[in-house]
Amino acid sequence: MSLKLAMWLDGIPMIYYPWGLQTSAVHFKNSLQENNKMHAIAEDVVEACHNGIVAWEKENNVTPILIEGVDDHIKRKERWNMLKEYFQENKINFYEVISTEGSILTKIINLIYILDYSSIYLSILSKMDPSPVNSIDYIKKKINNHNKINQNKNI
Repeated sequence: MSLKLAMWLDGIPMIYYPWGLQTSAVHFKNSLQENNKMHAIAEDVVEACHNGIVAWEKENNVTPILIEGVDDHIKRKERWNMLKEYFQENKINFYEVISTEGSILTKIINLIYILDYSSIYLSILSKMDPSPVNSIDYIKKKINNHNKINQNKNI
């Protein structure tokens, strides 16, 4: 599943998630950003069915990924179905990742593994070295310099 998702991924990932699985979605977004040096967005499925869906009226290079709970609440499943129908009717390709069964912790950890591997596979397929994080190093250096200046002012 991880490799299949990595091979499917193209453009800017828009990661939709249900309440309870936000941790997995945000972790995936962060992994894609760090390992693949790419923009990624995460949004709750409820918001996606309100203001978020309006953005799909305009052609873009965003690719929706739906992180669904295997036993999402019936109202949440209704939202998923509405969103999928909208995507299908408007010929917007989307990818579904469905959690395993079990406790919420089991679901989150399972999804983190699946999605992390997907991020790693994508960097391999893209020939992207995930190791250097020059922009993070830049910010850390600026923070350190700022802290040193403030420490000297307090002396």
